[in-house]
Amino acid sequence: MSTNIYDTANSLEKELRDSQEYITLVAAFNEVKKDEAASKMYHDFQEVQMKLQQKQMSGEQITEDEIAEAQNLAQTSGENDVIKELMEAEQRLSILIEDLNRIIMKPVQDVYQG
Repeated sequence: MSTNIYDTANSLEKELRDSQEYITLVAAFNEVKKDEAASKMYHDFQEVQMKLQQKQMSGEQITEDEIAEAQNLAQTSGENDVIKELMEAEQRLSILIEDLNRIIMKPVQDVYQG
């Protein structure tokens, strides 16, 4: 029996969309989009995160001011109930994806770990 691995991946994609973690994430994100202040705060936080990641990846030094700005935005965002729900939903989905990645990568790990 030969299974097309891409068919399996497409099935996994559909099951991920049907998972409670994904459904909760979509609902939480929609709540953030409805709240203008929360939406702006969330997008500001994302922009700062991306800017810092790009600097890290290019080997640039991150300043203390940039770190303080990111920490301040993270704290302020975490105090907003709508954003807090979204962040918790993101974390739950991330855990699910990490678990799936661990399962998918097991054969490769077995090769190297014998």
